[in-house]
Amino acid sequence: MSAPRRGPVWVALAVVLSAGLALLAHGALIDRLPARVGAVVALVPIALVIAWMLRRSRHRVAAFAALAALFGAIAFYWDGIERHFPDLFFVEHAGGNLLLAFLFGRTLVGGREPLVTRFARIMHATLPPEVERYTRHVTLAWTLLFVTLVVLSCIFYFAGMPAAWSVLANIVNPVAVVAMFVIEYAVRLRALPDWERVGILGGVRAFSRHFSAAPR
Repeated sequence: MSAPRRGPVWVALAVVLSAGLALLAHGALIDRLPARVGAVVALVPIALVIAWMLRRSRHRVAAFAALAALFGAIAFYWDGIERHFPDLFFVEHAGGNLLLAFLFGRTLVGGREPLVTRFARIMHATLPPEVERYTRHVTLAWTLLFVTLVVLSCIFYFAGMPAAWSVLANIVNPVAVVAMFVIEYAVRLRALPDWERVGILGGVRAFSRHFSAAPR
């Protein structure tokens, strides 16, 4: 008997953990939970990025030394982090979406291959012209989505609307990303009915494989 596939299990676990962290963040931002809870949750994305960088780093000693220095800085400035954790959330949300908009958008100019086309090429060695056109349009759609999220994030945050900003960052943003995957898949079935189908998880895997293969 073959071993069960672990991919969907990990995806489900990631969704549950993300939803839990989003609820904690929202509770802290609307003053229903202590500021220290918000500060801890705000540091989770930074911890995940650091873990990813440590995993890919060829200079482990220097990487762990930098990590120790970062933990020391967090401990030293903890009171300030607690007071300003909403600012940290904003930087992570707006900055993360801006980075994604840049990663997608930059591939639409200068004769580069659109990012979603690159993802499709990971799954299929040869792409017909209609698939290349379609994936270029999808790359543009993702870029516009991330730009829209950045603009809304800035408007709500700098307008002094913490509750609305929190709903955007912790609820609307992840729902919009999931909806984008679902809508794109539905459109693809109609626009490219004869093209080999790759499910939503297949697209996520292509995204992961692309960045995992990036130069270190």
